[in-house]
Order: sequence, then structure tokens, then C-alpha cells
Amino acid sequence: MNGYELLAQYKKQIKECFTVPNHWLPLDFQDNRTDCVSLQDIENKCNQRDKTKYMSAEEEDSIERAKRVQIYRNQIEKTGEIEFVPR
Repeated sequence: MNGYELLAQYKKQIKECFTVPNHWLPLDFQDNRTDCVSLQDIENKCNQRDKTKYMSAEEEDSIERAKRVQIYRNQIEKTGEIEFVPR
């Protein structure tokens, strides 16, 4: 294990030590099993939420491409021709 991995593990363990009471947190972040939530759990929930909010440019392009393919497929089925769809 190199120094960077050791520091990352140490940082994670420290975040597990600190807790926040449920009543300080929004409902999405509360843990009803206990009366508090560790900072690590809060960070994990934030990361999961942000991952779905913010996509990379490649992911956005992929979604846009899939939408265009579906539009063009529908056009071919209806008219037999493709009409360009601007962005």
C-alpha cells in the first residue's frame, strides 16, 4: 500500500468517526436506524446524488445520439425519408 492509498484510507476512517444528528439533516440524508449519520455516509449520498445530476460530456452526447437515432428511426418508418433534426 503506497502513501496515497494509506492517506485515503485514513481520511475515510476519520469521516466515519464524526457524526451529525438526524434532526440537522434534510430528510433525504437522515438515517432512521440510528439517531445520527457519519460524515462518510453523508459524503457517499452526496456523491451518488451528484453522479446522477452531473454527467460527463460523453454521456450527454451518448444520450443525445440515442434520441436522434430514435427520431430518425420513427421518420423512416412513417415517411421512408430522414429529415435533419438540429440540436
